[in-house]
Amino acid sequence: MTDEGVAGEETGFGRIGRWIGLILGPALAIGLQLIPPPEGLTVEAWRVVSLAALMVVWWVTEAIPISATALIPLAALPLLGAASMKDAASPYADPIVFLFIGGFILAACVERWRLHERIALSIASVAGGRPVALVGGFMIASMLISMWISNTATTLMLAPIAIGAARAMTGGDKTDLALGGALTLGVAHAATIGGIGTPVGTPTNLIAIAFFERAGEPIAFIDWMTKAVPIMLLMMPVAWLLLCWPLFGRNAHGRFEAIGAVVKDALKALGPMTRPEARIGIVFGLVALAWMTRTEIAKLPGLSALTDTGVAIIGALALFFVPSGRGSGEKLIDWKTAERIPWGIAILFGGGLSLAAAMEATGLAAWIGEWIANLDGMSAFALVALLVVTTILVSELASNVATLTSMLPVVAAVATATDTPLQQLAFPVALAASFAFMLPVATAPNAIAYSSGLVTLKRMLAVGFGLNIAAIVLILTFAA
Repeated sequence: MTDEGVAGEETGFGRIGRWIGLILGPALAIGLQLIPPPEGLTVEAWRVVSLAALMVVWWVTEAIPISATALIPLAALPLLGAASMKDAASPYADPIVFLFIGGFILAACVERWRLHERIALSIASVAGGRPVALVGGFMIASMLISMWISNTATTLMLAPIAIGAARAMTGGDKTDLALGGALTLGVAHAATIGGIGTPVGTPTNLIAIAFFERAGEPIAFIDWMTKAVPIMLLMMPVAWLLLCWPLFGRNAHGRFEAIGAVVKDALKALGPMTRPEARIGIVFGLVALAWMTRTEIAKLPGLSALTDTGVAIIGALALFFVPSGRGSGEKLIDWKTAERIPWGIAILFGGGLSLAAAMEATGLAAWIGEWIANLDGMSAFALVALLVVTTILVSELASNVATLTSMLPVVAAVATATDTPLQQLAFPVALAASFAFMLPVATAPNAIAYSSGLVTLKRMLAVGFGLNIAAIVLILTFAA
């Protein structure tokens, strides 16, 4: 789960879009201040509106790196009279930030010893060379790895192997486009789908969890999985069917053995499992088990204060003590490896939480919630549906992290105004922020798949539209 550049899940509008955003953000912020505050809103709250507008525009267009944009509350909130420096800075040290750090260090260690590659290739090799089974094998591998490691890293690791398998269908430099597109898109979409399965699967999950904790509605690791995994498991066969539709009913290829050989050769190249792989596998497995059973572990004497963050940090620290097994005093991880995790996301989390805290402290969030709650004819389910659809559409163009960070304060305000539990409204929105499948710019996995040259935009749009519809239906059915 070591997403680079906004968790590796972001996108943008290119150089022109960044220049437009760079100008539009401040212009919109200043323009709003030329208008009197709406009735019932304080001057400080109206200033926070301008700050939020600036940050959202810069997040969406990526006028500057979005982690840099997340630093703005530290500089602006005290000057705007909306929060003291202490209050503005405290969200940057929220416990969820350290859950993220611990999880990323664990993932970095898994990647260091290439254990994720062995797991993926082992699963894919079971499918042999049968096209639809091969697509399914790669998708299962991608989903399982992405539950614990970055969607982007998962796709980058599996996509070249998938492309090699597709080329083996026809030999030489030619590629079976139907299979190649299914394999590359399958890896990308399965990584996106798998990311919702655990709290550490993608940064948007952690952002939502932090919101729940600050609102007094914490969600345990296993509780998140209980809600998200059914949706994940139902999305997978839908994605597989949509991707493999062109492969059904075709004459069987005579190169099944060649395709399977590509995967098996890659697995063989890794050699037998090494001591470091086995040891990080044990540590990671114990941490995952502790996350899933933490509420029961906390009932043991002396462990009542154990949290998911504590489990992550204990697991990460253990890596610096456990020998790799290769001699010379080498440990499973060193600081040189650990420091390469995307520390900027810690700032991003803090910036979003700081802005949200200012919205709450100035009364802005409550005012927005009351305004939305007073809309006639809008049931709670209709509100959730509107928020989910809006979030998915915005995520097709903007960073999923930025989208969710911008949406959650509004969702929280609506929950307060309608006296609805925050999780009932925010959990579906958190899942929706991850589900953008239609455009190459929607997520980094989409961009990686499209850049392979095996996926046409028409196919990506068609499959993505179907997946977006499926996501909306499943989220509203199981999470709303």
